[in-house]
Amino acid sequence: MLDNPSLIYEGPDTPWLDKKPAPLILLHDGGGTTFSYHCLYPIGRTLYGIHNARLDEGGYWESGISGMARYYIELIEKVLPGGGDILLGGWSLGGLLSLEVAWQLANRPAHSTRPKFTVLGMVFIDSVYTKRLFEIRNMPDATAQPIVKTPEELKAMPLREKVDLNMTHARMMIARWDLPDWEGRETEIPPTILMRAKELVHEDGQSLVDYVREFRLLGWDLYHGACWIKQVVDIDGHHFNIFEDQYIKDITMKIAAAADDLDSQD
Repeated sequence: MLDNPSLIYEGPDTPWLDKKPAPLILLHDGGGTTFSYHCLYPIGRTLYGIHNARLDEGGYWESGISGMARYYIELIEKVLPGGGDILLGGWSLGGLLSLEVAWQLANRPAHSTRPKFTVLGMVFIDSVYTKRLFEIRNMPDATAQPIVKTPEELKAMPLREKVDLNMTHARMMIARWDLPDWEGRETEIPPTILMRAKELVHEDGQSLVDYVREFRLLGWDLYHGACWIKQVVDIDGHHFNIFEDQYIKDITMKIAAAADDLDSQD
C-alpha cells in the first residue's frame, strides 16, 4: 500500500524565489485510489495524493465526508508539520473533499496549537454540485446502510471490486453530507478553478455525472452564487477517461496552469 499522503512528485529547487511554490494535495475520487494522479507529468511543484484510508475495508466512514476530511487534515499535518500555504483539489469526489477540508481549516480555533495552513485555492477536476444533481435525478436514500463484507471477503476481493464498493459507499456518504455553509463569509471560500470535461460519457448523456453537464458550472451556481469560482477550464475527454494516455498531457498542463494561477496572489 502506498504512503498516505503519497509523494507523487517533489517540486523542483527554486532558489531564485523567495518561497517555494505551494504544494498541491489531490484527494481521491469516489473509487478511493490515487492511481490517476500518479499518471500526471510533473507540474512544477510538489504533488501529493491522498487515497481513501479505508480503501481496503470498503471505503465507508460512519463519520461521513466530514470525518474523512478531519482525518485527511491529520495526514496532511504529518507530511507538512510546519503548516504553510497549500493548494487542494481532486477529481470528482476529491473536489467535494477539498471543500470540506478547506471549511474545517477555516474554522479552527485561533488559539489552536496545530499546524496552521492557508488554502490558497482549490482545483476541482470535473466535480459536480451534488445538490443540483439530486434535484434532477434520484440519488441513494440517505438512510441506506453500507454493504458489509467479512475480512476474508475483503481480502479476496480484487482491487476493481473494491473500487466499485468504495464508489457505492461514496455516493451514500455524499447523500448524507451537509455542505459547508459560508453564509456571510463567502470571501473565505478559497478561489477555485473548475475543470470541466468536454464530452459526455454516453451519447444520450444519461450517465450520473452528465446530468449537470449542460450547466457550465456543473451546478455550482447554486452554491453561494459560484462567487468563489475563479475560472472554468475545459478539459479533453469525458468524466471517466480524462486521465487516460491520450489526454494526460492536456490535463497535466491545465492542472499545472491552474495551480500556478491560484498560487500567484503575491
